[in-house]
Amino acid sequence: MHHPRLSAGAGLLFGLALVQSMCFASSAQTQTSHSAAPTTALDQSATSCVVAPRPNALWSLTQCCSRNLHSNSGCRAYDAADEYIILKDNSAAKPAAYLIIPSIRVTGIDDKQIFMPPVVDFWEYGWQQAQIFVKKPADAIALAINSVYGRTQNQLHIHIACVLPAVAWNLAAQAGNIGTNPTMPAQFPLGAAAHIYRVIKTRDLTGSESPFNLVAAMPGARADMADQSIAVIGSNTPGTYYVLDTEAHGANPGAAEELLDQTCTQ
Repeated sequence: MHHPRLSAGAGLLFGLALVQSMCFASSAQTQTSHSAAPTTALDQSATSCVVAPRPNALWSLTQCCSRNLHSNSGCRAYDAADEYIILKDNSAAKPAAYLIIPSIRVTGIDDKQIFMPPVVDFWEYGWQQAQIFVKKPADAIALAINSVYGRTQNQLHIHIACVLPAVAWNLAAQAGNIGTNPTMPAQFPLGAAAHIYRVIKTRDLTGSESPFNLVAAMPGARADMADQSIAVIGSNTPGTYYVLDTEAHGANPGAAEELLDQTCTQ
């Protein structure tokens, strides 16, 4: 059932020569504590950051950002307590997109660490950071992680951007048919390719209600997490989120990133 596929996130390759040419002198960063907000940085002069080729570019960028937020122009925030960075996606096709990436080594959705702190709560952390960087109403925000077959990087990363308006409209239209039980999800096609998504609602994104755990509870998913691709999309009901899952199979690479508008202009 599994075949290597071209990723919907191929634009994620971070122009390595360009990145390395943008390295300049800088100052040391301040790390956060459990009681402090994440350290943030806008584009500032940087110290040297050597970026590895894919599939390890994101891991090397994460190490740079966690050591010094000025080490690369894409670094936006570092939370030492919850062990993540926020990185601006460097693809020209994704001007409004960001990534939340663990500052510890976590391969991706196939890694068992997704069920353990701090990674299990990354959807909540990503949602909080979307309020800072995307700055859109809840029902316009979307987060997504691709399957093993829909990614180009071997460091877990959740995409943060806007939702495609057609996807938001379809979810709102189906809202009455979408429940909260992951063992009985609604199913319908979404996105330009009309891939089938399983959909539930949740009012929490942490712990047992983390989308990682909710999708793992869907029929057949836990034993095959490498094939799963998850999206979280806000709704027009305050505090309620849609959790969506599609599976890599056949022509579907398992790339829920396809549901995102990464320009935030549509």
